[in-house]
Amino acid sequence: MPGPIDEIKHTTSLGTWSLTRAQPDDDFAGIVKEYWEVQGRLSPFREALLPNGFVEIMFNLGPPHRVFEGSGSGLWERSWFSGLQERSIFIESLEGTHLVSIRLHPLGATQTLGVAAPSAANSIVDLETLIGADASALRDRLLAADSPSTRFMILEDFLHGLPSDIAIPAFVREAVGRIESTHGSLRVADLHQELDVSRKHLAVSFTRYVGISAKAYAQIQRFLWTLEQLRNSTVVEWSRLAAEAGYSDQSHLVRDFRRVGAASPTEYLRKFAPDRDALLEATG
Repeated sequence: MPGPIDEIKHTTSLGTWSLTRAQPDDDFAGIVKEYWEVQGRLSPFREALLPNGFVEIMFNLGPPHRVFEGSGSGLWERSWFSGLQERSIFIESLEGTHLVSIRLHPLGATQTLGVAAPSAANSIVDLETLIGADASALRDRLLAADSPSTRFMILEDFLHGLPSDIAIPAFVREAVGRIESTHGSLRVADLHQELDVSRKHLAVSFTRYVGISAKAYAQIQRFLWTLEQLRNSTVVEWSRLAAEAGYSDQSHLVRDFRRVGAASPTEYLRKFAPDRDALLEATG
C-alpha cells in the first residue's frame, strides 16, 4: 500500500489549497514517483506547468481545466494521460481545482501501460484511449472515496491489476540511467558506443520506449537540474550555474530555460507557484 501521507497547505492571493502526496509501495519503486492530490477553492488562474521528466495518469474530481496551447488544447473534465513533455503546458482554471494523479517514470508508464504511453509524448490524451472503460469506473471509485489516502490505495490497486508485460531492453534502461545520473550533461552521440549498440538501434529503441529522443531527454534532465538549483538557492551565481549545468554560457542557459519553461530563470523566481512546479498568475 502507499507510504505515509505528506500534506502541505498553501495560502496565496488566489486562495487556499492543499497538496497531498504519498510514496508508492515497494512493488512500484522506480515505476511510480508518487501519488498526489491537489484541492482548493481559488480565484480564476492560469499556470504554466513546467516539464518534470515524468508522466501523469490524472483524474479530475472537481471543476474542469482548460489547456489553451499545444496538442492537448481543450476542456479536460474527467480523466487523461499526460505524456512526457518537452515544454510547458498552459492551463486555465476558473472555479478552483481538485485533481488526483499517479506520477510515473516514463519507462514505468511504458512497462505498465504499453507503447501507447510513449506515443503520447508531448500531448495529452483521454485516458480511455489507453485503458478503455476502466477509466470511467476508476474515476467513479475515486469520487466516492472519502480521503486522499483512500484514493491513493484505489490508484495502487489499479496499477496492481495491469499486466506489466512490456520488456524494455536493458540498453535503453542503461541509456536513461546515464542521462539522468549526469543531469543530461554527457555526449549523447557517444552513448551507442558505450552501450555496444548501433547508433540507429539506440535512437529507434529509445524513442519507442521513452517517447522522445535521447538528446531531447538529456535536455529535459539538464533543465530539471537547473530548476532544482534555482529552487534551493537564495543567491544565484549565474555563470557558475551555467557551467555546472553543462551550458556553454549564461545566455545559453537563459535561452534554453525560456524555450522549455516558458520564462527566463529570473521570471521563474518571481512567479513560481507554492509547489514550485509551475508559474502562476491570476486571470482577469
